[in-house]
Order: sequence, then C-alpha cells, then structure tokens
Amino acid sequence: MRLISYNVSGGLDPAAVGRILAAQQPDVVCLTEIPPAGRLRAITRAAALDIVVRAGRRGTGTAILASGSVRVRATDLVPLTSPRDVPSRQASHAIIGVAGLGLSVTAVQFGLRPEVRRTNLDELLDYLDSIEQPSVIGADLNESIPSPVAAGLAARLQDAHAVAGTGTGLTYPASDPSTRQDFVFVDRSLTVHRAVVLTDPPVRAASHHRPVVVDLAGPGDDGEPAG
Repeated sequence: MRLISYNVSGGLDPAAVGRILAAQQPDVVCLTEIPPAGRLRAITRAAALDIVVRAGRRGTGTAILASGSVRVRATDLVPLTSPRDVPSRQASHAIIGVAGLGLSVTAVQFGLRPEVRRTNLDELLDYLDSIEQPSVIGADLNESIPSPVAAGLAARLQDAHAVAGTGTGLTYPASDPSTRQDFVFVDRSLTVHRAVVLTDPPVRAASHHRPVVVDLAGPGDDGEPAG
C-alpha cells in the first residue's frame, strides 16, 4: 500500500495539493493543518479520495483520506492535552483494511511547545496501545531527529525514511527545506519498501511543507507494493 503524510498549510493551494496526490495514487493520506471544509473537499475531488475522518480546528486539524480500495472499519478522534493559551489539537485515527492488511492509521500534528509535545506523545502512545492492528503514523512533529518526540516514536516504531528513504528527507520549508519535520512511523511487523520526499516544482507552491510518500507491505509479503 502507499501512504502519504502531508502538512497542507491550511489549504494554501488546494488545486496543487490535489494534483500532487492524484499523481501519486495513494491508498491512504494523513493530512495535517487541514483547510476549511470547502478547500478540503476540493483536494479530495482532485485526488479522487474520500474523507475517512477529520479532527480538530482549521489550521491545526488533521484528517485521513483514502481511495475506494480501502475498507474503513472504525474511526476515532484522539484528543491531545493543550494548555489554555495554545491551540487545541486532535489526532485522527482509523482502522482500515487494504490489500488484505488490517492497519491502525493515525494523522497527528504535535504543537510548538516541547513540554506539550512530550505529554501528547505519551497520550497518543497510550491510546495506540489499546489498538490491536499494526500502527502507521503520519505526523508533523514540529521537531526533527533526534529530538525527544521523534526519538520516542522511533524507539517504538520504524522511521520509514531511516529504513528505506532516498535523498535527504528534508520537508520544511518547502521552498528550500532545512529540516525533516514530517514523518511516517511504521509498526516493526510491516515492511517499508520506499520512502521519498517529493521535490517536483508544484510541491514548492502547494504548501509550506513537502509530502512524504511511503510504500508498505504486510508481514511475509516480500513483493513490491502496487501503486
């Protein structure tokens, strides 16, 4: 299966985002900093994807999109603790079936304060501990390797770029990236075939971030995934 993690900067250019996603033909997309409903629908129409679940507010919200080949078994919103003086956040979560594989998929953006990020990491991991299916997380961490949240997730899951990435993996800012802020983390039972950050010219105008594309396969599947 193919999954994309993408911070779309509140829908900076929905048409461009839709074209980028359509060209990649993903099975699942984890969006962060989602736009208002109209712009989000424009993205999904252009990419021929469905909204599985969305959570949070404009600018800090998250969503999971999926192609018609994906079976959605359950969805949930995962609240993350925020002090009163910072924007509240929620992660989007779905249990899906695709190509015979059952997965737990989470889209999440961590906040700007390090101490809040660490608290939210604990909350998210506690939630995922209650889910039986292998986890895949598409995330904007607002920090890079080897910062605490990135290191904490990498201790539990595979960092897809570290396993099978090509290029530098830098994602932010899109025009001339200097940091790897956007990640895909994958259960250790899954195989990561490829992880790449898109660099084509439309990517630089579509969002302040570059998307991360990851191809995965289930346990015991040694073949290259379609897509």
